Amino acid sequence: MEIIVEGKAISYLKPDQVIINFDFIMKGNSYEEVLELGVKNVEDFIQNLILKNGFAKEDLKTRSFTIREDRKYNEATRRYDFDGYIYSQGAMLKFDYNASLLAHIFEELSKLATPPKAYVNFGIKNERECRKNMLGLAYKDAKEQAEMIALAAGKTLQDCLKVDFKPITTSYISRSSFNGDMLYEKRAVGRGSTSEVITNIFTPEDIELTENLYCVWVAE
Repeated sequence: MEIIVEGKAISYLKPDQVIINFDFIMKGNSYEEVLELGVKNVEDFIQNLILKNGFAKEDLKTRSFTIREDRKYNEATRRYDFDGYIYSQGAMLKFDYNASLLAHIFEELSKLATPPKAYVNFGIKNERECRKNMLGLAYKDAKEQAEMIALAAGKTLQDCLKVDFKPITTSYISRSSFNGDMLYEKRAVGRGSTSEVITNIFTPEDIELTENLYCVWVAE
């Protein structure tokens, strides 16, 4: 007899990694001008924040880079007129979870003349090992279910004939996140430092992990 079961695994892990996405955006009248402004902005950021906080230049990974024409709607002509160029570069910085370091980075960001937009997420460093453990738990759950069904039918569970699973779509990112603009504004109105916000009132939510396996067992 064949037994088809769905094994499930659910686990909650504390984030151990900070993921900061930066967006550098500059505007200029010409391609050359905006390129120079954008490159200088990123270079200043690397010198004044990345290197001074113990990171290497290579730790800041580029996600995207574009220079495009900007257009503004003209009410009189009902057309979009050329309005200069926009430099846009996306970058990512990852490091071990450290509330004090994260707080310090945002303190330093708030002091920059032209800080990039910053978005913070919290994740798991070793996703591969986590997935391996979760699939192992799901398989164990499937086997336990199959054993109970076999026992109820007066059979003995034998081998697992087939294992199938949906593409892994579990996000190993905490649902907790924040926009750096919020912290800049809080500092500006004098309601407490960025460090106080991060270290005293912000704790990232645990990450909920789920994996499902579909198994076919034989019992005799």
